[in-house]
Amino acid sequence: MKKTNHYKKSALCLTFIASSLQAAETINLGDEVTLDWKGNVTYSAAMRLEDPDPILAAKSSGDRNFDKHDMTANGLYLLLEGHLRWKDYGFVASASTFYDHVYQNDKFSADAQKYHGGYTRLLDFYGYTAFPFGEYGYADIRVGRHVVAWGEGLFFPSISLAQGPTDGIKALVPGTETKDILLPEDQVSMQLEVTPELSLLAHWQFNWQETLVPEPGTFFSTSEAVGEGATCLTQAPGEPCVVASRGANIEPGKTEQWGIGTRYRVTDVSEVGLFFLNYSDRIPMVNLDLSNMFIGQLPEYNIVYFDDIKLYGLTYSTNVGIASIAAEVSYKDGAPVLVGTALPTRGEILQTNLNTIVNFGRNALAESVTLTAEIAYVDIMDADKRNMTGIPDGIPNPETNKLYYDDHSFAGAASLILSYPSFTEGWGLSVPIGYSGQFSGRTITGGVGGEGDHRARVGAELTHNQTGIQLALQYVGYFGNPDVDEPVKERTLSDRDNLSFTAKYSF
Repeated sequence: MKKTNHYKKSALCLTFIASSLQAAETINLGDEVTLDWKGNVTYSAAMRLEDPDPILAAKSSGDRNFDKHDMTANGLYLLLEGHLRWKDYGFVASASTFYDHVYQNDKFSADAQKYHGGYTRLLDFYGYTAFPFGEYGYADIRVGRHVVAWGEGLFFPSISLAQGPTDGIKALVPGTETKDILLPEDQVSMQLEVTPELSLLAHWQFNWQETLVPEPGTFFSTSEAVGEGATCLTQAPGEPCVVASRGANIEPGKTEQWGIGTRYRVTDVSEVGLFFLNYSDRIPMVNLDLSNMFIGQLPEYNIVYFDDIKLYGLTYSTNVGIASIAAEVSYKDGAPVLVGTALPTRGEILQTNLNTIVNFGRNALAESVTLTAEIAYVDIMDADKRNMTGIPDGIPNPETNKLYYDDHSFAGAASLILSYPSFTEGWGLSVPIGYSGQFSGRTITGGVGGEGDHRARVGAELTHNQTGIQLALQYVGYFGNPDVDEPVKERTLSDRDNLSFTAKYSF
């Protein structure tokens, strides 16, 4: 297996380079030039706790590939970051690599072995300058591959979700660093603090990258049609593709994404923001084309990414006592929605988020208690009519804008962290407890799955006070009956309960 050896060598090579460096510190290179660098090594292991549900396994090779108590993750992850400074200028670079033994197996596709089993990639790679101007002004200008994220959304972002790709694969791996999930994009960005109250923002992207989704056959995969290695719309176990084979992707241009925004501090603790984005969606949409069927060949499907979407956003944030409270409202014109038999079309979407972060401090529960919570409501205001692609003239092919899921989504999520810094000699303990639920309806974004989908997690994290070594154990449960016959109520992960262990060291 040449690919397996290649990925393993990449991970080991980068690990060796990191270990040969000095301990993390600021290095003075002379002439006012300094170099800061740091690294993070994580070991992650996870195990399935439930047998595959027959209903879900019939539609998902990922569900069938893992039995109860099978390992779903067993990998080593490395993240390296460097920051070079000279006066008002700087350069930032970061990279990650990993090797997961679970997916280095020939029963998985080559793409699954790569994206789940191990590869090396460059993350941040940009230069910047930051300098004061005028009496109160300050400018921050960045050029290169970096993350720009506006808005106030936490668990269900809308504005920031439109500004860059995410790694939906790494997001499901316990212990993954945020920098390895929110992926950078090639762009120019600017933030000008014109006065102490007013800031202006802008960015223009000169590349486009799609969001990564789980590959068919992997543990969290729920679709055979999407992913780099997907080749068939749906496929029975051990059978050839007889429904529709995959055609070419339909992707947007590279230079059509830009945005402007402003933030205004109304009081010492309150701020409002206004934003506009012209962006291309990064979530894969499946479009079936029946043209080949009428010439005696297998139909095709294409992965489509919608472009030229307009987003208008409004945000507000404030502090009330021990709580930080924020709201985000966004209107999208031309965003993807599903109609008819899951046909993608353009729609108008209004999303409203309300969230809070409350620091309770020391109380009877713990030395420190922090609550983060958010609710999100999505309203599909309109959807363009469309019909099936590839039907010849003369054959009935009515247009429809009847939504495939629902015209709304109402979801919520919360995280409670109990901290005990002096839990035992030399060690601190934190207990994270999380919940998310789809209370009503279902839409493509802004929720957590089908109506009635509930998810919970509880863990324990030990941190060594001197070395910073972290050890964590976490249980994740997916709740909801999978035996439903309505798309709006599909709960495709309800048998994926798992237990994970992570060990992390920063240097």
